[in-house]
Amino acid sequence: MIYRYRVRDIISIHPSLFKEGVEKAAWVQLTQKYVGLYDSELGYIIKIDNIKVDPLGKIISEDGSSNHKVEFDVYSFQPLKGEVVEGEVVGIETFGIFVRIGPVDALVHKSVLMDDVIDINKIENTVVGRKTGRVLRKGDVVRARILDFSPPKGYSLMKIALYMKSKGLGKIEWIEGKPEEVEEASGE
Repeated sequence: MIYRYRVRDIISIHPSLFKEGVEKAAWVQLTQKYVGLYDSELGYIIKIDNIKVDPLGKIISEDGSSNHKVEFDVYSFQPLKGEVVEGEVVGIETFGIFVRIGPVDALVHKSVLMDDVIDINKIENTVVGRKTGRVLRKGDVVRARILDFSPPKGYSLMKIALYMKSKGLGKIEWIEGKPEEVEEASGE
């Protein structure tokens, strides 16, 4: 889920950024400070917008920086257990597929990909259902449910586990009942 929060802070604008103007300098400082940060309350911060900077700042004599009150919008990604999401298949591995949802890649383990025995072909980058002949490829758009997630710790990334085995989940074409090219199922 994407959220928007209004945040207040005080930024310190270094003299090297004075030539940029207060608004531009504030955007640079805030982007460096917040974008890419994971906060347990806000989530994974992906964008800063609608910045309002108090033009009257206080000069810090030690380094010449100017401190300004600032108010801005933070856009963040915070997954919710049970939430249904859509994303693009960005990787196929022997243990499952990776789906890009928002700013992160989530794993769908091969055991919860579809209600069929599957074959994963790493050479052709495909997942094929043996009985149904359904095919998943890199670039396909899928719908899945968030099973679980763990926030990043230290230098690790956020980990998200997805589930696609229920009705209404899977490749969008399967859900909408659109015909697709069926490949020959292997092993028959």
